[in-house]
Amino acid sequence: MTGPSMNQYPTNSLSHQVKDPYTFAPLPPGATTSADGRPLPHGWADARAHCVAMAGARASGKSLYTAVMIKQLEELAGQFGRVVEAADNSTLDRYRSHYEEPLYQEMRNMPATPPASANDAYQRDPLIFSLGRWTGPDGVNRMNYLVFRDVAGEDLENPPADTSNLAFFQHADLIIFLFDPLRVAQIRTYLKGIIPAQSLTGGDPEDVLRNLFRILETARPKLAVTISKFDTLQKLSEASGSRWAQIMGNNGAAFRRDSGWRYDPDDQLLLHMEIESLLRYMEADRLVNIIGQDYGWTPNQPHAGGWRGGQQVSSDRWQYFAVSALGESPRGEQLSRHGIAPYRVLDPVRSILSKHLVFEAAGA
Repeated sequence: MTGPSMNQYPTNSLSHQVKDPYTFAPLPPGATTSADGRPLPHGWADARAHCVAMAGARASGKSLYTAVMIKQLEELAGQFGRVVEAADNSTLDRYRSHYEEPLYQEMRNMPATPPASANDAYQRDPLIFSLGRWTGPDGVNRMNYLVFRDVAGEDLENPPADTSNLAFFQHADLIIFLFDPLRVAQIRTYLKGIIPAQSLTGGDPEDVLRNLFRILETARPKLAVTISKFDTLQKLSEASGSRWAQIMGNNGAAFRRDSGWRYDPDDQLLLHMEIESLLRYMEADRLVNIIGQDYGWTPNQPHAGGWRGGQQVSSDRWQYFAVSALGESPRGEQLSRHGIAPYRVLDPVRSILSKHLVFEAAGA
């Protein structure tokens, strides 16, 4: 790893930092170019960049999530009289070509993201979107940007020996680890016969997590452990007479209601606890324990979450989320005739934006 140490620049600090959109690492105050000399958007040194990286195996839904998340941010911005827009032509062209057009115009499932070594690897550069001006907790009104990096599942299932091109994970403000629950062996076994058999592609989420932790070394940016395609599990409420109908049909549960345009940290904490309970109920203890063991502790730092003395401990380093980008699984390459019905897609990103009062009434 090159550049400033993790201890010198804590990634979860609310203090203002100038961050490189290409490496996510801090830049000197007043910087007008990235570390490799590329020009930054006008006024970048005075703005706040929220740097988010996607992680997950192939077919976990990362590209679908990215496409729908940006569209949802655009709609949310309208609620505040703001506009979300691409900060450069590269972002505009790549988002339109690889995310917006396939999903929203052609209404078809999206192809797999190519590995970074491929000539057509459009995700090698980040997507940079301006979020408008917001007054943060420090009382300063400044431009805010979302810098978003999609990563091919193949690059995390089988990372190269030299992972320096993935070092941006170490400096991220948020890592969204997206996983298909049916790719977790214990969950798939547990639900066999309860939901229809599905063809599965992509690697084991546990292997991807271990590879991600090796890339991070001792860095611990916030981790959003996110169940994708949650609509698959929600259908268990229709299993008449089963214990799953009672669990997933509980109208008082946080996972039964969409968060809509309002983000509530307390509601998210409740969802976090419900999802961990669901994972343990489905006997996915290994996945839960890997996170608690390898992410809940780092050298020379106190324990930050998981289980202590038989009691669950809340963690600022990771939380569980549940999302569905489409609301219903595609039929082959085509989307459901019911259209796109996102569920809690913005929650992971808003978990960091809300701390800076972005898309919050107090910061408007």
